[in-house]
Amino acid sequence: MPDFLQYFLFVGFAGLMFLLRLDARRFGAAEWDTEDGDRRLWLSRLTWYAAGPALGLMVFALHPSPVADLNLVFAPDQGQALLLGLVYAAGGIAAAFGLALLSHGRLSFPHPSRYPGGVLCAVGTAFYDEFLFRGVLLGLLLSLDLPDPVAVVGAALIYAGAIRASSAGRGPLALLVALVVGLVGGLLVLMTAGIAAAFMGHAVTRFAMFMTMGYPERVEAGPSPAPARGTADTGAWVIPARGDRRGADERGWRGRGGPVRPA
Repeated sequence: MPDFLQYFLFVGFAGLMFLLRLDARRFGAAEWDTEDGDRRLWLSRLTWYAAGPALGLMVFALHPSPVADLNLVFAPDQGQALLLGLVYAAGGIAAAFGLALLSHGRLSFPHPSRYPGGVLCAVGTAFYDEFLFRGVLLGLLLSLDLPDPVAVVGAALIYAGAIRASSAGRGPLALLVALVVGLVGGLLVLMTAGIAAAFMGHAVTRFAMFMTMGYPERVEAGPSPAPARGTADTGAWVIPARGDRRGADERGWRGRGGPVRPA
């Protein structure tokens, strides 16, 4: 295969990975507040997580030197990667609990039925993001002879923008978390020449965010019929239907420490 055609296909498949990441919300994937759901929702979610590695394999196979240029290897020095990954994970757990207490003043863990989705989101999304943004994208920026700090910051900003674009309704908290994850992950990739440490820390941090901030969404119900005479029912709160997620959690749940009772 001619070199120009091979590189063209590499860029094309990398672009498809980026577009798929932008469209993650449509598949019910890549969110730290992953909800439980029926078989159709899980099938859509698993489709997203299966398509990512498939495209990643094509990207890896088409690039002439994916390990040397893109750091698409777990780690040459596994001991160093494990140590740095554990440090990153510990910091991520502390940050997740701290943000939850700062935002809500308390901790409230999700229902255990949502844990499988949380684990899948943490591991699958962390690997996808580290492969694409700290591997492919950061490697391409470094190949342009940019200084290491400029490349790391540039990749982190693009990553934060992609997360913001794929997470409609999120507040500045999600943008801040994504930016920090991008910066720390990029630095670890430069230090270890691989994505293992960044992947480990990212996965643990994402699961900690799910545990501390993955509340079920609440929205205020529309006008309800007048209560029967003699009752005290003045309104209701409902869980929105799947597919109709409009970020009400940040306005009504997360930003106030719990569901606000109707007046």
